[in-house]
Amino acid sequence: MFLIVSPQASDAQLRNNIVSISRSDISPNEKIIYITDTWLFKPGDNEQWASPSITDTTWQRSSTYLGSSELSFINWEGIGWFRFHFKVDSTLVNYPLALIMEQHNGASEIYLDGKLLYEIGEVSSFKENNIPKRDNNPRPLIIQDTAHHVLAVRFANYDASTFEEYNSTAGFRFLFGDLQHAINSTVEDTTGSPWWQLFFAGGLIAFTIIHFLLFVFYPSEKKNLYFAVFTFFLAALTYSVVESNFSESPLMAITLFRFSLMSWLLSVIYALRFSYSLLSSETPRQFWPFLGVGLILAGATWFNVGEVSLIRELFVLVTLVEISRVLFRLFSTYKKGVLIIGGGLAGFAGGIFYTVLSNLEILNGEPIWGNLMGASVLILSMSIYLSRDFAQTQKRLKHKLAEVRRLSEKSLEQERINKQKELERKLLEAENERKSQELEKARTLQLSMLPKQIPQTDKWDIAVFMETAQEVGGDYYDFNISNNGTLTVAVGDATGHGMKAGIMVATAKSYFHTLATDHDNLGIIQRMSSGIRNMDLHMMYMGLMLMKCNGHNVDICSAGMPPCLWYCSESNEIKEILLKGMPLGSKVKYPYKNKTIEVKNGDTLVLMSDGLMELFNENRQQLGLDRVKNVINEKVESSASDILSEITNLIDRWSGTKDQEDDITVLVMKAKQ
Repeated sequence: MFLIVSPQASDAQLRNNIVSISRSDISPNEKIIYITDTWLFKPGDNEQWASPSITDTTWQRSSTYLGSSELSFINWEGIGWFRFHFKVDSTLVNYPLALIMEQHNGASEIYLDGKLLYEIGEVSSFKENNIPKRDNNPRPLIIQDTAHHVLAVRFANYDASTFEEYNSTAGFRFLFGDLQHAINSTVEDTTGSPWWQLFFAGGLIAFTIIHFLLFVFYPSEKKNLYFAVFTFFLAALTYSVVESNFSESPLMAITLFRFSLMSWLLSVIYALRFSYSLLSSETPRQFWPFLGVGLILAGATWFNVGEVSLIRELFVLVTLVEISRVLFRLFSTYKKGVLIIGGGLAGFAGGIFYTVLSNLEILNGEPIWGNLMGASVLILSMSIYLSRDFAQTQKRLKHKLAEVRRLSEKSLEQERINKQKELERKLLEAENERKSQELEKARTLQLSMLPKQIPQTDKWDIAVFMETAQEVGGDYYDFNISNNGTLTVAVGDATGHGMKAGIMVATAKSYFHTLATDHDNLGIIQRMSSGIRNMDLHMMYMGLMLMKCNGHNVDICSAGMPPCLWYCSESNEIKEILLKGMPLGSKVKYPYKNKTIEVKNGDTLVLMSDGLMELFNENRQQLGLDRVKNVINEKVESSASDILSEITNLIDRWSGTKDQEDDITVLVMKAKQ
């Protein structure tokens, strides 16, 4: 509550261990009487030591702070008594004084002339029953005469070594002061500073959520993610500092203090990562040493604050130097908005620099102010940058909307004509007959797009099965043999069923036969995906697996299809060839992969659409791949058609009377010669 370094009592005050106090000792600004923190001390526990009449001339003199320098010279076993002798002159008789708790990191009973005045926490001679408490509320203290008085404190802290490890003191520090002023100051501290700090933490959380959502909806803009992580650790820092100052548990206060130091370190690290993201979307190699050392220091801070305090501050200074270097490069690029964000980062770096100097006691001031002010500057600059970017985006959208409006007028006219023709057609035939005929035509079209016969080659024995879930399905298979004898095989699966799926299949077939001869698998996949994407079929995509077979040398490429099953006769096992990739027509230009395998005579390849492995039985269980593998294993010596026949039998047995929900396509290829 009051951050004061008390002076030692004068020789006159300490004469006969009695400190004389008068109203003139009250400081004019803080309204505090500075009394010494060096009291008479005796380890152990005896309630008679509260009596003013006992002889304490043989007691040790020790600071009530119980810092590392005191604990080294006193026999502290977790509990002890402190006594302070004083008297007041007539100016303080019946004056409303306050006993001010500048520090209290244990449990205590406070006696005046042998009478118990206050209890803070619960003092016990047994550690398990002792309940420490931090409390900065002033207590009334009325002295009714000018006689010699004894203030005795029974104090317990069984975790003094823990406080010593973290460069903190384990004891207490009492001051006298004006009661009304102390109450007003406590109320002001309680209702003022923590609330605006918590409000600031809430604002940081809001920025964390906003920028994280911006990253979720636009993942390529990763600087939003790094800024969200940065503001999250700042919020954690602010909250832990507030909670540490107002926690009633001394050990919890230390824990929160450690947590705040860790959050501070991580916020500086991610401020550096955010500054890197302003230059490039790639993570520079030099960031990883900063992150590694920072995480090590954060862990070391948690276990021992004092041992790494200087290293921690030096690491933060080095990180600030790196941020400054990045800022210099950033300003030299002259990118749009660089002055706004760069200025914010410069303000943040300045605030952290102030914090480091305050922690090292080179500057006088509260370290938390450097963090908060630096963060405020950076957040303000980021807000201005986002507002500016949003305004520019709105302007671009207006231009696009005007262009769309012009195109829409033409489209609407064409749509009106189409609707008129549709209405005329509906008037000529009944609705049910129209739908039946349309579906029948679509089915006929789809069947006409499938190969009329299976290629007969010297190298491969091939068998195919397809069964649609509706009149018009979305599955597709096809073959192409080039002039040099290379066999290209395609198995596809369009999203959905019905007419749209048929259109997608027709599109895929057209592209396949146009591209199969002159392009490799990756070239076919990429060109087909680009062409389908340009058609803008509204959430319609095409899964496709391609195999180019040059003899027994097989290249496989997949775009959103189930794995290819490969029975390898040499190892007598079935391998899954799974090549992950987005379906054709996706907005993202996906880096598809091609895999080359060398098959032997007797090897078998099974390609399928996802309708096979996702086939449900009457208990809503999926067929999966293991049952298909078992069938292949049982028929490895058979022909492709026999293997396929066993797979179709499996389909019938598994589905039973349940209606098929998705199209099923299975293509079996067995190597020969």
